[in-house]
Amino acid sequence: MEATEPEVIDLTALSDSSEEEEEEDSGHEDELDDEAKSESDEETIEVPVDRTSRARLHEAIAAVSEERLRRILSHLVDTIPAVESALTHELVMLKRKTQDVISRWEACSNCDEEFDMGTRREEDECSFHPGELEVNEAEFVDWDEACHGPMDTADNRRSYPENFTWSCCEGNGMSEGCVRGMHRPLPRKKRRM
Repeated sequence: MEATEPEVIDLTALSDSSEEEEEEDSGHEDELDDEAKSESDEETIEVPVDRTSRARLHEAIAAVSEERLRRILSHLVDTIPAVESALTHELVMLKRKTQDVISRWEACSNCDEEFDMGTRREEDECSFHPGELEVNEAEFVDWDEACHGPMDTADNRRSYPENFTWSCCEGNGMSEGCVRGMHRPLPRKKRRM
C-alpha cells in the first residue's frame, strides 16, 4: 500500500455567511466608522506650539474631566521621562525624618485647605471650627419645610451660611474659624497585610 499525503484545503478565502449578512446590515455603520476615522486622522495633525495653541491648551485642560486628565498625565509620566521628572518635582517629596517618598500636597484634616507638605508649618496658618454647624431655625424666616424642603441641607449651608451657627463658638456659618493652629494632613488608612 502506498502512503498518500493528506489533502490540504485552503479555507482562508472563504467567508462565513453570517459575517456577510452582518456586513450588509452594517453598511451605514461602516460609513460612520470611515467618517470617525477621517476625523481622528485630522486630529493627529501636529499643532504648532505657540501662544495661541498654549492658550487653547489651557482652555482644554480647564474643560476636560478630572478622570481623563489623570489618565493622560499617568500615560505621559509612564512614557516621557522629562514629564515624570517635572511631575515628581511638583507632586512628591522626601519626608524629612524617614526619607520616605510622600505626596507633596495634602488636604488639611481641620480646614480642608490644600497645603504644601514641603513648606515649614506656621503656628497660625490654619483656622477652623472644631464644632458642628447647626441650623438656626430663627434665621429661616417664613421657611416652610413642607413647601421649601428641609432647612439643614448641604445646598442651604452653601447658599445661606448666615442661617447656621457653629456649636463651638456660636459664630454663624460665615465666621472665621475660632481655633488657629498648624495644617495637619488627613490620617492615612493603614493597609492590612
